Amino acid sequence: MRLSSSILLTLCLFTLPSCYLLTAYKYRQFKLESLASLRSTPLKKSEEPFAFMDGRKEKTRLQQVLDSMLAPTHTYSFLVIRNDSILYENYFGEITPETQLPSFSVAKSFVSTLVGIALDEGKIKSLDDPITTYLPELKKRDPNLEKVTIQHLLDMRSGIKSLETLKSPFSNAIKLGFGRNITRIALKSKTEKTPGEKDYKNLNTQLLGLIVERATQQKLQNYLQTKIWTPLQMESDASWNTDARKTVRAFCCINATTRDFAKFGRLYLNRGKWNGQQIVSEDWVRACSDPEIMERYSGYKNQWWSRQSFRSFRDSTEALKFQQQNPYPSAVSSRSSRDGRSRMYRVAYRSPAFYAAGVLNQFVYVHPAKKLVIVRLGRTWGNSSFGPDAFLYWVGDQL
Repeated sequence: MRLSSSILLTLCLFTLPSCYLLTAYKYRQFKLESLASLRSTPLKKSEEPFAFMDGRKEKTRLQQVLDSMLAPTHTYSFLVIRNDSILYENYFGEITPETQLPSFSVAKSFVSTLVGIALDEGKIKSLDDPITTYLPELKKRDPNLEKVTIQHLLDMRSGIKSLETLKSPFSNAIKLGFGRNITRIALKSKTEKTPGEKDYKNLNTQLLGLIVERATQQKLQNYLQTKIWTPLQMESDASWNTDARKTVRAFCCINATTRDFAKFGRLYLNRGKWNGQQIVSEDWVRACSDPEIMERYSGYKNQWWSRQSFRSFRDSTEALKFQQQNPYPSAVSSRSSRDGRSRMYRVAYRSPAFYAAGVLNQFVYVHPAKKLVIVRLGRTWGNSSFGPDAFLYWVGDQL
């Protein structure tokens, strides 16, 4: 995270030492060792941990390519699992399989799953419920918030006003990330437009966290421990960053080992089921993984992402054949080759793979058709020739 140093420093000189601005300035360039000094609440490992099988053999060509391509990308860890077997696992620098790593907004997908579980249990009656049903004090702030539903929050379509830039010390991104009382910040919400248009804002997920707490009468970290962390038989202790009042920063900041993050991907790989136990309903998983649904929602549904993929052909017949064989939404377009002597035909289609994502390019990627889970954790992405999400999809296509 990079903040405007001169602005923050000037403001901090005129504020109390406990001010969130001073904390934000201190952590303006996030480093892994910063985790230990941030407030957090523990998530306890399982007494009966689940372990993936080791399916690695002598180095394959793909493993060699991954070693080479990942080395300059500021990656901390990269894990590929298929059919519960580890095909590739690598840690860079001083990172080990036991290192607790930050996930940032990958936590949003955990929180949305808790919404799904609370819905399954009847504690949340409907995703079409106005958020004021659970947070009635918001009515006094802005009567228009009665038009905002839980589903709007899940899909980042709430129309809620929130400055999200990291360049302003007064933005909600900074306040939510470093404030001492984030519930108070969240309950000051107001709308700026009619719900319906996608607008990614951290405040949506923080409000979801509050709704789950009100609906279940439990702290969010306790609900996560009971409903996800323990049932998924996590191998290692983890943590979730909090404010001074032990309220978790729901929009981000679950810190865990790479293999334990992969278990969350495995839950979605198996349609919400864990070793015979339905943790979250199949309908919930389908809503955020089905390519046709993802296409309708422009690749973002229930705090999960999906990327549009492309395949190029020199022959129009082959392009049409691929489109017809592809069961997912697709379209064919054409363009001239660089020399102008031929045409290329490109098929754009919505891949069946989907993923949870966090700032600095943290990913939990799931490809149900291939029984594949990939986890990438790191600090930024150091390769300008291709994006990190494109890289994940490329790896998935090779397996």
